[in-house]
Amino acid sequence: MLAAAVHAPSAENTQPWTFIVVRDDRNRALLAAWWTETWNAGGGDFVKQSVEDKALVADLEFGCSKGGFAAAPVVIVVCADTDRVPEIYAPPSIYPAVQNMLLAAADLGYGSCLTTGLTTFGVDQVRELLELPQNLIPMAAVYVGLPARKLSPPRRRPATSLTCRERFGTPW
Repeated sequence: MLAAAVHAPSAENTQPWTFIVVRDDRNRALLAAWWTETWNAGGGDFVKQSVEDKALVADLEFGCSKGGFAAAPVVIVVCADTDRVPEIYAPPSIYPAVQNMLLAAADLGYGSCLTTGLTTFGVDQVRELLELPQNLIPMAAVYVGLPARKLSPPRRRPATSLTCRERFGTPW
């Protein structure tokens, strides 16, 4: 998975990623507990109000507040190194690496889940737990494990409904 991640494109080929692989039970439990706190402090209400896909809401609720994330044996926290890339280029440099990691996990038969809540709302806690220096910005946490059930393809809108010919508003 990590070998696939480092083959992703990045701004000016800076390759600004650092991966923190968290396998320790205590540290994974802390990350899961912070997710539960975030969910219960309003994150869950926000998701329930803004996400129409009921199955997705149920999956998120299971992960965030009912032990789903705690069950994942591996959490990979993906950080951007601002000594290697200006902060403005961090997201477009980091997320292709994350996508490669997710695709590799699926290819290997693992389930994985990209999350950004703790790296947005719990960044100080994550930074302290992982002893991150100031130049590393935690940008994503990827939970990895064996899936509890057979994974189906994610629900997606058809590409033609999101694609325009030549200019916006002209259907494909």
